[in-house]
Amino acid sequence: MRRRGDLTHVELVEDDDPTGRGAARTPSATAGPGGPDDASGTGREDAPRSSGRRRGLLVAAGVVVLALVTLAAVQVVVDRRASAVDDRIAALPGASVDLGTELTTLWALDEEILWFPAVFQGRVGVGPAVLDDGAHGVQARDVSTGEVVWSVAVGPPVPRTDDEADPWGGALSCAPPPTGTADPNTVPEVMVCHTSDQREPGEDGPRLTPTWSRVVVVDLATGSVRSSVDVPRATSAAVLDGSVALGRLDDERHAEVVAVDTVTGEERWRYRDPADLPEGTVDLWMSVQQVGGHVAVFDPSGDVTLLSPDGERVDDTGWDMSAMAELGLALPADGPFTRVVRPGLPDLEVIGTLARRVLDDGSAPGLEVSSSGSISWGWDATTGEERWESEDGLAPQGQAAVVVAEGRVHAASTTGVRTLDARTGEVVWTYDVPEGTVQGPLMCDGPHVAVLRGRDDGSGMESVIVLDRRTGELVRELALPEGTQWATPLGPYLVAYGQAGSAVVG
Repeated sequence: MRRRGDLTHVELVEDDDPTGRGAARTPSATAGPGGPDDASGTGREDAPRSSGRRRGLLVAAGVVVLALVTLAAVQVVVDRRASAVDDRIAALPGASVDLGTELTTLWALDEEILWFPAVFQGRVGVGPAVLDDGAHGVQARDVSTGEVVWSVAVGPPVPRTDDEADPWGGALSCAPPPTGTADPNTVPEVMVCHTSDQREPGEDGPRLTPTWSRVVVVDLATGSVRSSVDVPRATSAAVLDGSVALGRLDDERHAEVVAVDTVTGEERWRYRDPADLPEGTVDLWMSVQQVGGHVAVFDPSGDVTLLSPDGERVDDTGWDMSAMAELGLALPADGPFTRVVRPGLPDLEVIGTLARRVLDDGSAPGLEVSSSGSISWGWDATTGEERWESEDGLAPQGQAAVVVAEGRVHAASTTGVRTLDARTGEVVWTYDVPEGTVQGPLMCDGPHVAVLRGRDDGSGMESVIVLDRRTGELVRELALPEGTQWATPLGPYLVAYGQAGSAVVG
């Protein structure tokens, strides 16, 4: 029979599989060409799949690495921005130094150093002093070392005596003009001083007649005298804007206040109390003090009189010594409100005590804060409107002070540290300590806020608590020198007082 085409190879397989599907065959890489086990043909069909999987894993790994690198880069940017903000805050007036991991004594504030800093320019404190030759002067010292940066005499040398009650050798007081001093970022250009050799007589000695009394204006940028003028004798002075109020007793023992022009010495106004004082009353029992641009007169009888900036007696205000707030004159207003009079600023009505801004970075423009008991308020300084109310009091030991930074209000309270949102007054974080152990206002060095802590038994000061400004977490607690009875900020550093003496620490 004739064949029809080529013969076809047929493999016979026994049908032992009841399912009829036949036995499975495993491809062999060594099988010959052309068959189902051909390694160069269909046997390679899984290779692209493995390669694809490897490429997919590499891509995924690359994406993860890229994401991590991106996150790291973002974190670096965030950290740098945060560090830049901290540096900017640390450079503001009122900022403290980084106290480090341990407090050390920087220098001893000996009793022989007659210097009282009234203004701080960074690490330099400037204020009235008795110079080495006994002259009254203004002196600038580096607070970190105690070294004198500059000094200038404002009066002639005064012979020293052994009288411990009169170490200054007469009357010397200095202060910047009051306008703007409520703003912590205001840097005074001048310091106005009154100096005199007026002294209190000894127990059996005659009354000493002063030989000179003068008002001197010192330029704080150059450390030089701008002007000096002789003025009527006085034992006390209050620096006003453009004038100085001199407190004295006249020849008929009446309390008298004479305001003179700061530069020319010309009389601006005069006030004389109608009541005469007992015979034997001496000048040094009388004093005057600037408060809110007004003059508080403390006469030897113990009476207190309030005079306006123009020398008019201010009566029927309900004013008393408690109204001598650090930031201005506090007068009763309607209801629970207190009217705070501040030189160069609009009067502001608040509830409670107006807080002093220790540091303000400008992140909450126009915000003023007051506190009473367990409640605090935020006020608009321009309109007087209440911005918020918070049930967190911010006034330890009767002293309200706040740090405003990055849109938050930080303050010490009687039970720890409280941080509020400057826009809403809502609590951001708190750090608690036993009630009554917080001492003094809050300090800020940029990344941290810190507060002084007293011993639980009230026997003295114990430590400085340093917290992360953003989170409120405890960074460290620094022990104060042993035997510290009291400590307080001295510019950007701390001064610790104890039985062994006083020292600047940092």
